[in-house]
Amino acid sequence: MFSVIIPTYNGIETLRQSLPTWMSQTLPNEEYEVLVVDNCSTDGTKDVVERMIVDKDNFHYLYEPRQGSTAARHTGVREAKGNILVFADDDGLFNPECLERIQEVYDGNFECEAVTGKIELLWDEEEPDWIEPYRFMLGELNLGDEIQYGYDIYLNGGLMSVKRGTFERLHGFNPDLVGKHLIGDGDTGFVKKLFEEHCLIGYTPFAVMQHMQKVAIHGSESGLARHFYNNGTAEAYAFYRKNHFMMTKEVRKYKLNQKFWLWKKSFQYYVLRQKRRKTFFSIQQHKGALRFFEYLRQPDLAELIKVENVY
Repeated sequence: MFSVIIPTYNGIETLRQSLPTWMSQTLPNEEYEVLVVDNCSTDGTKDVVERMIVDKDNFHYLYEPRQGSTAARHTGVREAKGNILVFADDDGLFNPECLERIQEVYDGNFECEAVTGKIELLWDEEEPDWIEPYRFMLGELNLGDEIQYGYDIYLNGGLMSVKRGTFERLHGFNPDLVGKHLIGDGDTGFVKKLFEEHCLIGYTPFAVMQHMQKVAIHGSESGLARHFYNNGTAEAYAFYRKNHFMMTKEVRKYKLNQKFWLWKKSFQYYVLRQKRRKTFFSIQQHKGALRFFEYLRQPDLAELIKVENVY
């Protein structure tokens, strides 16, 4: 049985479109369930979702007061009945065969422990030409037109499935929010654990997510800069975690490197006036990494960061 877990925070605009695609799956209703986990929304999510699923016995509304996708997803897992967990974003449109095609990949190799699908970007208007090299930052995932198996296939949190036993053995997702601060590496950290444990991963182009994007937000330089900033923070957390949450010589060297590259890129961009987007985004990434080390200067926050397994 599949358990589809959808965390949402003030995403009712896209969830209104996304949820019906899970109601149209070709898999029989008794073979899957959908759990919408409301993560402290203030946009009327509860009322809208409950109206949409009132006659859907395999759809459930849950509430998680701790903010962050990791907390919401873990709440979904604890309530889930399925042996295969599917994590999906609330701003995606999923093809009717999505779950059936994912099942096909698991059936094709019983050693397979996780499966992902194709993720396409669906813009509300024509996307800017300059965004092309950065589409992966917005979640695009296309590994070709054939089913694949491998030990280094990347999974994206927009459409990610994993066997429940594997998820529990690896203690689920890493932190993303700690308090109100975006600090951890969330689903990316979980993928790294799959790689480290040499787990067989599958990919199918026949399970498709169309990831809804707004040019005014996701197609803007400021919007993409936030992705790079957050990615820098997540990478710094991952490096710190790899060093057992200790300020080792390697961690100090990593921090100094971040400062050096931030200074160099900032000099190029602001002093030499080399106004390249690539340089600007690099600056944001280094700033995000250094922000992580500022969090470590707060004793209470530093202790929360050092929690290895949050599931």
